[in-house]
Amino acid sequence: MIIRSEFIEYIKRVENGGKSGFNFNTSSWFPHTSPEGGNDTIGYGHKLRDNEHWMKEGVSDAYVEDLLFKDIVFAAESASEIVNEYPESDFEFIPQRSQEIFTDFVFNLGGGGFRKFPKLINATLSEDTETMLNEYKRYYRNGYGELKELEQRNSEFYKMFLT
Repeated sequence: MIIRSEFIEYIKRVENGGKSGFNFNTSSWFPHTSPEGGNDTIGYGHKLRDNEHWMKEGVSDAYVEDLLFKDIVFAAESASEIVNEYPESDFEFIPQRSQEIFTDFVFNLGGGGFRKFPKLINATLSEDTETMLNEYKRYYRNGYGELKELEQRNSEFYKMFLT
């Protein structure tokens, strides 16, 4: 997959457009609480692993950018494995837009979460925009167990991929 600068900027907007964890005085990034719970996050949606530790002085923009790029590559590889399980599908040969849609879903939800959207996967592979419009929205459970729409993310997704 070609990783376009427009796609990188999109991921930045939807994963941490408000730059949570960024100290503007020192131009350093620090871990912050993940909205979905679990381990903290740093930069643009990088979920810290149990063995990852961060310096007390934070990390640079360049470090976070490199981390983001690696996370996008990993998400694209995972998306490719899942898409290639579908009959007559080859991630390498589907349109760039479709590759980015699948990579975004894996980046956001992980491979297991992405698999929960088979209607979206099939609609994207067949370029069925009507079904895609019905299936692209994502939600999360807040601290009270209530299902809430990820409105900003869904709006950005719509603008990026469905208009």
